[in-house]
Amino acid sequence: MQHVKHVLIVVAALSALAMQIPFDGRPAPRRPPFLAEMQPGEKEIRSLAAGWPDRVTEIGPRDGEWMVRVGGQWFAWAHGRLLPEFQRSRWEEFAPFSFYDYPRRLSPLPSLDAQAAERFRARLAAEERHPPRRNDQLMSALFEAPNRASTESRLVRTEVAGFTVTVHERLKAPLSRVSRELQFLRRSDPQVREFLRGLAELNGYNYRYVDGTRSRSLHSYGAAVDFIPRGNAVGHSYWRWAMLTVPDWWRIPYEQRWTPPPPVIRAFEREGFVWGGKWLRFDTMHFEYRPDLFELRRLPGPLTVVEDGEA
Repeated sequence: MQHVKHVLIVVAALSALAMQIPFDGRPAPRRPPFLAEMQPGEKEIRSLAAGWPDRVTEIGPRDGEWMVRVGGQWFAWAHGRLLPEFQRSRWEEFAPFSFYDYPRRLSPLPSLDAQAAERFRARLAAEERHPPRRNDQLMSALFEAPNRASTESRLVRTEVAGFTVTVHERLKAPLSRVSRELQFLRRSDPQVREFLRGLAELNGYNYRYVDGTRSRSLHSYGAAVDFIPRGNAVGHSYWRWAMLTVPDWWRIPYEQRWTPPPPVIRAFEREGFVWGGKWLRFDTMHFEYRPDLFELRRLPGPLTVVEDGEA
């Protein structure tokens, strides 16, 4: 009889397993999200939750669309615009929020034939005539900085490898770790030592828009820093400046662009900063704090909306 009881238990357990129902009779949990197909916006919103764990309080589908809650406010995916929930029907008024596959190494330079180059120039010209505008409310909520006064109330002065820079208080700890690594590299790496010796200053907070747009720059939150070299030794450091003398500026070889040494770039990336030198519209002096983009790498599946970086 005892043997028969054991057999019945095993049969019941196997039947429950086949039906995906736990043997204790409780409903089975949903499959982990990485085993299921991602819905539009889910990957990007999950990356925000992972990159900003102290600011994102909840994520999930609401009214048929993935949303993220920052503090007490919900933001809807809204075709990649990430708008306050009450504004999601107005998504066509805004450019997509900047999500992109930040590369681990420099990407091959784009190879555009004459027609593709002309289309690209036409797109840039159209953007100059009608500058794109992102809705800034999500980033403002993440940094708790919806306007200039609130932003400036959160600014701090911090030291990075011997230079003092004004940034958002959130950046103080990661920049302190970057600074310690750069100080070590200053002593151990001649290339880094020479690079740091050639700098005039570091620029941080600057309340302004991204050039050529109507969207707040990460500098306007104190969430970006620029290396400023001494004199005119900037070379081809910024695509807009390069465009004045090189019509096909995207073809400029990496070795002809002013570039920090790789160990400096890696020190910033380890702390959640992306480097503008890896963008198509390059800005090699620029680092900005986007920890969510590094979390985006770890999640499976393609991006819903692919955008280049900004400054």
